[in-house]
Amino acid sequence: MDMKKILLFSAFIICQITNSQIFSTNLTPVGWEHNILFNASTRYTVTQQGPAVSLPMLFDGSMNPYYMAGVTPENPAVILIDGLPGYHTQAGAWVGWTTRYLPATRFKIEGYDTYNGANVWRIIADYSSVDYASYNLSVKVPVGGAYTKLKFTFYNGQSYNGASNTVGLSELFFIHPEATTPYAGLLSPSLNNWKNISGNVVYDSGNVGVGTTAPDEKLTVKGKIHTQEVRVDMLGPLVPDYVFANDYKLQSLEEVENYINENKHLPEIPSALEIEKNGLMLAEMNMSLLKKIEELTLYVIDLNKKVNELQDSNAKIVEENKVLVQKAKVLEEK
Repeated sequence: MDMKKILLFSAFIICQITNSQIFSTNLTPVGWEHNILFNASTRYTVTQQGPAVSLPMLFDGSMNPYYMAGVTPENPAVILIDGLPGYHTQAGAWVGWTTRYLPATRFKIEGYDTYNGANVWRIIADYSSVDYASYNLSVKVPVGGAYTKLKFTFYNGQSYNGASNTVGLSELFFIHPEATTPYAGLLSPSLNNWKNISGNVVYDSGNVGVGTTAPDEKLTVKGKIHTQEVRVDMLGPLVPDYVFANDYKLQSLEEVENYINENKHLPEIPSALEIEKNGLMLAEMNMSLLKKIEELTLYVIDLNKKVNELQDSNAKIVEENKVLVQKAKVLEEK
């Protein structure tokens, strides 16, 4: 009989262990595969009121503790996470926090439920009037719903390095198995910096590389680009219309010829070796070429004037020759 009781008790313990769920804390860093708050500060809208903390550090999975000083019931630290995916929690979802040092003993966690148009704030955990004694919290969302916002409010802190009312936090989490794929926001945080803003896809952090793993500008493409048109924003003073100003000093063609003979390229245009070494700055080169075109236009206008003068002078000489020829005939007839 005693053996049966032992077996039943053992079976019960095994079932409890099998069905229990362990979440990552500073002591048990497992079970966060479906945390939808990884890199929340770049994927959602995260704001804070009261004593501040570096928000990105609370969602990077590193478990390093960060501290907020001056946390009191009159001046609580409030962290609001908005824009969460509106998937129903279904069988269950869990919310919590963890820290290595200085946990808050008074706090409240709330979630904004939009399921079926409810649009209400629901209390997920409330230790605002009773002490909580642990370095971590993980609690199942008590009312199933579609939670698009989470609000963490911390009301008190402890003494630390001479500062009173300090609260330590390592990570905030929202384990939502049916709202994400494992580690979706952690292993590829750069993929989650893409945002849809008013129908426009926006990448708001870092550089984008196409065909390269080391982009050195906002967009780096290793290869050809096929497009219909490229628009480049320019500052007004960079456009060389000053070439047409009355006080612009245009080099003489002799000066240009001497420069070309000495340097083997046009003035103010990089040489082939410079372009090979440093690449070609499209906007800068287009403006340099435009300047040369404008200078060429001035040369052509000047040459045209000289040609017209020569033509007029030649026409006068022709007329004078005709007169002289006529006078010569008259003299010969006499």
